This record gives sequence, C-alpha cells and structure tokens, in this order.
Amino acid sequence: MADVSVPVLIVGAGPTGLSTALFLAQQQVPYILIERHPGTAIHPRPVGLGARTMEVLRTLGLEESVRKAAEPLSRSRGEIFVETLASADMAQVKRLNLDGKDIETFDQMKEAEQAISPTTGCLCNQAALEPVLFEAVRERGGDLRLQTELLSFEQDETGVTALVVDRKTGMQQRIRADYLVAADGANSLALRTLAIPAKSFTLSRMQTLAIDFRADLSELVRSYEFILCTIEAPEAPGLLMAINNSDRWLFQMPGYLENGELKASSVERCQELVRKAIGIPDLAVEIMGILPWEPQERLAERYQVGRVFLAGDAAHIILPTGGVGANLGIQDGQNLAWKLAAVLQGYADSTLLSTYETERRHVAGFAAEQEEITDREKTTDNELQARFGFYASSAVLSGEEGSTPDYTELRGQPGSRVPHVWVEYQGRRISTLDITGHHFVLLTGLDREGWHKAAKECAAHSGIELAAYSIGPEGELVASEESWQQATGLPEHGMLLVRPDGFVAARVSVPDEDRGRQLMGMLSALHLCVRV
Repeated sequence: MADVSVPVLIVGAGPTGLSTALFLAQQQVPYILIERHPGTAIHPRPVGLGARTMEVLRTLGLEESVRKAAEPLSRSRGEIFVETLASADMAQVKRLNLDGKDIETFDQMKEAEQAISPTTGCLCNQAALEPVLFEAVRERGGDLRLQTELLSFEQDETGVTALVVDRKTGMQQRIRADYLVAADGANSLALRTLAIPAKSFTLSRMQTLAIDFRADLSELVRSYEFILCTIEAPEAPGLLMAINNSDRWLFQMPGYLENGELKASSVERCQELVRKAIGIPDLAVEIMGILPWEPQERLAERYQVGRVFLAGDAAHIILPTGGVGANLGIQDGQNLAWKLAAVLQGYADSTLLSTYETERRHVAGFAAEQEEITDREKTTDNELQARFGFYASSAVLSGEEGSTPDYTELRGQPGSRVPHVWVEYQGRRISTLDITGHHFVLLTGLDREGWHKAAKECAAHSGIELAAYSIGPEGELVASEESWQQATGLPEHGMLLVRPDGFVAARVSVPDEDRGRQLMGMLSALHLCVRV
C-alpha cells in the first residue's frame, strides 16, 4: 500500500479513540482511526456515564442516542445483597447506592445535579455505547480502519511515522501524521515503546473471573432492577451485574491460579457456578464469554512524549467501579482534540499541548484517590471535583489577585466548567453549555457593547473564532435579569472567556478601559497566537 499522510493518527477504537475522533471532526481536523479488532466491544461491561460525560456527548449531538442505547438499564438502581437471587425477597432487600450511601441520598444528589447541569448521568453497557460512537464516526465521514494494527512508530521534530498492518491481507503501510493519539488500552504499544513509567495507586492481588452469560432472569428482577447484586452463596460468591435486566448478565467472582497464572474455568463449570449463584439448579444458561482478569490501578507519569499522546486506559487505569475509566477517557478526547485543532489550524503555539497532560493527569489522579478514600472523608468539594473536574494550567488564567477559588459551586471560576443556565436562543430553549464545543466563547452580562466590540477586534487580528453572547432579557441568550449575576456572581460588565471544551479560561469582574487590549492579552497568555 502507498504511504499516506494525515494530521492525526488515533490508535484504538474504544470509547476514548472513538470520542477523540468525533471531537476532532467537530473541530474539522482530518484523522485516521485504526483498530486491530474487526468491530466494537463484544464483552459487556456496565458503564456509569456521569453528568459531565453526558454533557460532553451532548455537545456532539449524541445525548439522545446514548440514552436510547442505555434504555435497558434505565430502571436499574443501586446494589443489593442476597444469598442467591432466587431465594431473596426482593421487596425487603436493602438497596444501597454504589458508594455505600442510602439510595435516597443518591436520589437527592441526582436532584441537586439537575440544578447545575442540563443533563443527568445514565447507566449504559460498553457493548451498547461503542456502536453509537462508531456509527457517529462513520456518519460524519471519519476514516476508520478496522483490523488494522499498529506495529511500530518513530517520531521526529515534524511528525510521527507509524507502520501498520492490515490483519486481513497482511499488507503493511506507513502513515505519516503530525500527531499520534494512543488510545489503545491498558497494554498500549505506545506506552511500552516510549518506556513511560507508571505510578500504581493500589496493589491488589485479587484475581477475578468474569462470566458473560445469557439466562432469562426477568421474572426475578421485574420492578426490582439493580445495577449490582452481591451474591453471598458459599458455593458461588460473587457480583452479578445487569446488562439488559432481562437475559444478559455478567457474573464476576474470585478466580483461581494454576502455576501462578490466572485460569479460566470450563464452560460447564461456569454454567454450574451461575446456577448456584442464581439459586435455580436447572436454569438454562448460555455462556457467552469467560474472561479472567486482575484489577489494577495505574497512572502514567507522562501523557505526552513529543508528538505522541496517551489517552484513556493507556494513560490511566482506575478500579472499575462505575466505569470511571471510560468517563475519563471520553473527557481526555475532548480536552486533547481542541488543543490539537488550535495548533494544527495555526491559532495556537505548540506549548498549548503540554496543558493536556497537566490538566487530565491531575483529574485522573484525583479520581483514583477518590476511589481509595472512605465515604466519610468525601465532601461536597471533592465530589463536585470528581464529577465535573477543575483545571489548573497555563491554559487557564488564575483568578483575580486576592481571590481564593471555591470549588463547592460552579460559578464561573477559572478552570471550572462554565455555569449552566437555561436560556432562549433563536427561539429555542438551550443551556449555556450548548453554545460551547466548537470555538472560544465570550459570555457577558447586559453591559455587553464593549466586550462584543473587543471580541470582534480580537477575532479579526488573531484569526481565532470567538463568539460573544450576552445573557439577560435583551441579550442574545434571553434569560431573566438576575440570571447572569446569580450564575456567575459577576456584575453586568463582567465577562467569562470559555474554552471550546466548556471550561472557563478567564474571568473579569472589572474590565480595563481598553477591553480589546485586555482580551488580546488574555488570549496571548493562553498560548493563542495573536497576530500584531
């Protein structure tokens, strides 16, 4: 095959790679996405998509498609504890949220979340989520190559040369890319090739056997659907996970070692274990897959080496409780894509790319720490950070002198996700988050004329696409007179500069007399190339 060139080569078509492709397409950046397997995930794995991840998918226009894919699990709530599923009185079984809180507390948290977000999280299994992302990539013209494996790569000052092979034909090809995004999972070739050290947060020696099976359990769970069911039967203790609340389930239990290696049980043995766990000796059980694995938690010490970036499980592995890793990976893709676009399209210098590691590695490390601390130690502060993230890097201008960031609310602090306000825009009800995703946005109160003029001047001088909107009864974003101040704590002449990923890059409460110069200075400080 002839060699090809492309701005970005993405390796791996899991949730991270697929979402990175979609965010690059949103920024109109061409890419090639390669995947060594013939299709999307076949091993089901329930993933709790958090509100922030659903916000991110919303900017791609995929919120409703993902919710449709998640419908089979939409009635699942919390975790229950039984000896066997068949022996339990489901109406009397105590139900807890996955973090150990009462389910009522969880419901209250969901209500509080709705006040600060235009969407809510949902539970979806990975085998249902990936096809939604996959089809979106195809529909939007993505260059997606299945059964194509990365064999090796080299990089120099101007790009990366990757050697790939078509696993169907055996034919090899070189792909020359400006940048390579390694979203190729826990056994990432890029991670190994670059010899990047990793920090382990937990050293668990618990071996686990995951049994993917079909069995009609719908009558046992109807009206009492759960996310997880801890089975305490002495002969088959483990964790039963709902995949579709009907006939597809995942049972995880302690595995066993043979000569120091984790071994998979036979199909017949797995059928027997499932029947004992469910408590129905003659249950018809079809084994779909048997996967031995060992839980691990790891954080790469570097996310970037030259023109190669790690994302998703290649960069971080978090204990698989609630699908934290998938959420992090999707958000990695959003963070990296707009920065790559800014550099490739010539309105930012390459130093912007270093902020990807600074921002996303901190978020992953924080998420790992959250998995380790007890519920008693968790606070509104760290839960909010875990759910929505806060960035501190040179792609964020720190707050005004003398101010102390308050991370218990989302009120437009630099590095926080832009506040959510319902507004009317061109006759439609939207969230302030819905105007983000494509380019930088400047939000103001009703004293907007000076800021709008400054935005036009900066866009003309720099080539940066910069849209300006005011919030209020007479604004482009129509809302009540109090909305701007309540949402941000800023006066009418205040301003928020919002990045394409929806995070606040800068905040101004007292503008300079020359707002154009002030805004130009901010853009320059954010690594954006301001032409003189």
